[in-house]
Amino acid sequence: GELMKEVKIPYHGETLTGASLDSQCDLWAKVGTIEQGAADAIKSGSKKPAELKGRTFLVLGASSELGAVRPLLQAGCTVAAVMRPSEKRWGELTEFAKGTAGTLLAPVPRGSEQPGADLLSDGPAVSEWLLKLGQEAPGPVTLCTYLYADGEANVRLTAAADYIAEAVADKLGKQKVSFSYLVSGSTSHLIPDSAVRAQEENYTTASFWARTFGTRINYAASTEGARLWYTKKPDSPADYHFFRGLVVLQGPNYAVAQYMRLWRAMLLHMKGFTVSAPVTPNCRTDSVVRNATMKVLLEGAAYWKPLESFDADTARLAMFSILVSDLLEPATQVDSPMKIFTTKAFHSGLWRCPFELGSLGATTWVLGKVAPRPKPLP
Repeated sequence: GELMKEVKIPYHGETLTGASLDSQCDLWAKVGTIEQGAADAIKSGSKKPAELKGRTFLVLGASSELGAVRPLLQAGCTVAAVMRPSEKRWGELTEFAKGTAGTLLAPVPRGSEQPGADLLSDGPAVSEWLLKLGQEAPGPVTLCTYLYADGEANVRLTAAADYIAEAVADKLGKQKVSFSYLVSGSTSHLIPDSAVRAQEENYTTASFWARTFGTRINYAASTEGARLWYTKKPDSPADYHFFRGLVVLQGPNYAVAQYMRLWRAMLLHMKGFTVSAPVTPNCRTDSVVRNATMKVLLEGAAYWKPLESFDADTARLAMFSILVSDLLEPATQVDSPMKIFTTKAFHSGLWRCPFELGSLGATTWVLGKVAPRPKPLP
């Protein structure tokens, strides 16, 4: 198939590429829907996906809607895909791969003709297979973790993936292997001072309804955080800000699984590995819109500046462009490992919205139901 030489991102009936993509990225950054680092990475990475050709990607969770499997194949990469056996999914992916410049590798259990592997039951075999592929790969290797499952299976999947990440890092070393994660926006993150200033500005221009019924978001250091800060810097107040994105309805298993991945990403970063781990946007993925309430809420989010929800195709290619940038360009220097998630975050505007979204939930649902707004007004 033809090699992808530039990324073309679908966006509400348009195809963004070149100058039009650059312009939209600048607008998203100006409004506050994404960080400036994300805008710069998308603009840069979208112009050179073909430079990934010859690399090998070991992908855990190849069926992820936001994962990079398909664009990686289009960019001429070798992709070792791990997902559960499914005749339909594997058939679709295999057929897609045939029309690309890349190579698709699939695990096939002994005595079976159906590709696929379940990390919960085949973890050691998957680890051995991926290690072998990584060691034999002629060029750079990247381990991608794009996993999700409901309930406690999410924690067990993450534990299996963490075991594989540690083994791959140990056996291949930082000169050979890098790591890719897609970080949920529904977690807590250290946010820049510019986001806090934007929250204040957006509050002053918010509607009367929002200011009346919306609860101001609390981004200050927690009591325990301030105490720990004081032990190190007793002469200055806790000078940092946190976005607290965890939602109680998502439950403890979701939280544990997400933070396990964040910790592993930070540990790998501190050991000198290249780690791509940007925060992802709110998306209309199949798994989300199957929930009727969530589907409607996503259509009402754009009423609250600077929030915007995205189609999966848009987000997937935007995040792929960031991955290209992270792998091909010098790493952004950060003064805290927690900032590897924030410098190129595509957070849908959550960090710059001045309100707790739960306080506007009912209004958001009504607006999304009665007058859906897929994207903010110009």
